[in-house]
Amino acid sequence: MNIHYIGEHLIPGMFGKAFVWISFLGAIIATVLYILNISRKDAKMHVIRSYARVFFVLHVLSLISVAIILYYLIFSHYFEYSYVWQYSSTLLPVKYIISCFWAGQEGSFLVWAVFQAIIGLLLIFISRKWEDHVLAIVSLSQVFVTSMMLGVHFFSFKIGGSPFMLLRDTYTNIQDSIFTHPDYLSMINDGNGLNPLLENIWMTIHPPILFLGYALALVPFSYALSGLIRKEYNTWIRIALPWTLLSLTMLGAGILLGGAWAYVSLTFGGFWSWDPVENSSLVPWLTLVAGLHFMLVARKQRYALLAAFIFIALSYLLVLYASFLTRSGVLADSSAHSFTDNGMTAQLLMFLVVFFTLTIFFIVKHFKHFSEKKEEILLSREFWMFMGAIIIILAAFQIIFTTSLPVFNSIFRTNIAPPSDRIGFYNRWQTPFILLISGFIAFTQFLHYNVNSGRVFLKKMIVPFVISIVALLLLTMNGIIGRVNLIIAVLFILFSILSSLYNLIFQSARPRNLAAILSHCGFLFFSLGTIMTFSNSKTISTNTSRFDLGDMKTNAENLLLVKGDTLYLDGFYVVYNTESKTGNTTTYTVDFLKTKKGKYMKEFTLYPSVNRNPRMGDVYNPDTRHFLWTDYYTYISSAGNNPDYIVVKAIENPYINVLWAGAIVMIAGFSYAFFLRLRRHQRIMN
Repeated sequence: MNIHYIGEHLIPGMFGKAFVWISFLGAIIATVLYILNISRKDAKMHVIRSYARVFFVLHVLSLISVAIILYYLIFSHYFEYSYVWQYSSTLLPVKYIISCFWAGQEGSFLVWAVFQAIIGLLLIFISRKWEDHVLAIVSLSQVFVTSMMLGVHFFSFKIGGSPFMLLRDTYTNIQDSIFTHPDYLSMINDGNGLNPLLENIWMTIHPPILFLGYALALVPFSYALSGLIRKEYNTWIRIALPWTLLSLTMLGAGILLGGAWAYVSLTFGGFWSWDPVENSSLVPWLTLVAGLHFMLVARKQRYALLAAFIFIALSYLLVLYASFLTRSGVLADSSAHSFTDNGMTAQLLMFLVVFFTLTIFFIVKHFKHFSEKKEEILLSREFWMFMGAIIIILAAFQIIFTTSLPVFNSIFRTNIAPPSDRIGFYNRWQTPFILLISGFIAFTQFLHYNVNSGRVFLKKMIVPFVISIVALLLLTMNGIIGRVNLIIAVLFILFSILSSLYNLIFQSARPRNLAAILSHCGFLFFSLGTIMTFSNSKTISTNTSRFDLGDMKTNAENLLLVKGDTLYLDGFYVVYNTESKTGNTTTYTVDFLKTKKGKYMKEFTLYPSVNRNPRMGDVYNPDTRHFLWTDYYTYISSAGNNPDYIVVKAIENPYINVLWAGAIVMIAGFSYAFFLRLRRHQRIMN
């Protein structure tokens, strides 16, 4: 059927597709030229490198052009394009239209590709003699990431998905559809819009920072493999350390911002639910932390060198594996955050297999260079750093193994069920790991590198250990910590915090590393806050109204509020006053009161809301009142069309600010360490 459509804006899409192909081909040519140049030592190597740079710059400029065109289409509301129609709407404010860019698979791949391209461009200027090796690996990664946006079929094999595909081209048969009409655009009043859960300020920040962390993980990976190829088994560590710290900073910040989004947008009352997609982003961060410590130890003891290569490389491989898990559809039944399968599973798997094969090949090829006799000194800082890194690896393995159960079921045709109580299951497994890591952090605060005196070591530990026992007794006597396993974990955390502060004040170990103390203390306070908050978190709402909600559990956790009625709620009195509607969202006003001298006095007001999206159903948005030592978290658990009553659920989360303060300090510590390492590297290079 030959139809001449009216009003379509085809030229931007044509340019967008052309730039995707130019970018893809530029990455391929740059990869080939850099690989050819690795083994050359003649005068032509400078010429070939110049051409490689030209094609990589062409690749970068083309990708940036693709991004600009896609944003132009989104902001112009050109709904003839499938991506624009599927994720944007004229009703969205600008801050959420920005989020439309990475709401789908094609856009998120583009964000990832642009970040890696810009990082590669920076590496051209600063990598010097490492350029050919490092850029060959970066360019190869760009070939795969850019291919995810091609949107073509090679025989029966689908290569990527184009963000510039027309909406009418998504239909195999346009019969009985609006696309039989030349002016079909006049029949499309608006786009599908974002998932209402993504209409949150944190989702304008969290995804790009997370993808920046993913992109940065490629740099230490590239230097590690380049170190093997160049047979410079130690030199790469100094160069890769700042990049490792920067990746940890960005990836950690992205994960924590995702937790902040979950806390204010989802209705489970926490910031982390051990969702498979959450886990798949956490595990590369954990292995990168372990890899960082192996790198630091390897500067002093060669026995950690192989582990440094393996786990720095594994961190980027796990980034690719995380991408496979979240985008292949394998987690569609076990995670609310994953994409459905869009036909790119084989392509994602090929990306992972190629880089995994390269890693194994070069490590095996150079393995003999790591077989030197180990020199292990039990009472040394590097030994306990090494042991701590191993515990982090074990913690990461437990998470990724359980997260990968759907993959195992798919491969081996098994039916292993994931844990029914996901949060309880992971918490029970991870608590001993936190205990051990905390203990090892404490030990390193009293140890120098190489040989130490056991007597001096034990003497230094006495004061922090005694104070930590006193602090633990205060926490237990006040009912903040009760369960035995948590008491032991908190003892080790407190001991580690006090040991770090002792080292900070009295310099109990040399060299004293302020950045390390900050990041360790941040992690420890984060862990302490997590235990204190979620061992004391409780649902404070119970149905004190005269209306039955149907079953015992619902009545025990929810409260029905009739407009204007004042009911008791765990030390407060609450009243539902008004509701207001803006677009699809209805916001309810719930006042929390206390009695003073026989009168109700308002303490605070919460504004939970319901987004009644006609396409995606109702989404319940919580509201939280933050105090210094506790949060009150409330959401609408049921609200029909009758505005005279609502059903609310309220949760109290005490001590959660300890958690957030720890997170901020930890990220600040990594950032400070990055700047220190960068400055040190620049001094050496100059």
